[in-house]
Amino acid sequence: MKLNTNTLLFFPLVANALPLTTRNPSAEAIENLLPRADNWCWLNADALVHQPQGCDSTPFDGHRIKDVRGNENFGVRCTARGKAWGSNGITTWDWVPGWGCWIWSGWTQGTCESGLPYHDDYKKCL
Repeated sequence: MKLNTNTLLFFPLVANALPLTTRNPSAEAIENLLPRADNWCWLNADALVHQPQGCDSTPFDGHRIKDVRGNENFGVRCTARGKAWGSNGITTWDWVPGWGCWIWSGWTQGTCESGLPYHDDYKKCL
């Protein structure tokens, strides 16, 4: 089989694009990684009555990015003050980095925000 010129030109690019994998990464490869900080959360029973619930672009605008249903779990990294929602006026919203949106904390289980940082300025969670 003849190798054409294009094959010879692109082979080095393809060879360099393939990552090397190892079970034991070097210390310098992991030194700048942040520790996993997400809490694993889900919708509470009240939210399930009126599902789907919304995951919004900010905790203030009400612009829904994603519908969230009772069978979905999601990681919450941080909580912040947002618009008051619901009959009890809860103003805490949960940042879901995997989806890039905010869920009102009144829809999540009671332990969702446990141990997470809270900010008055939601942009500090991003």
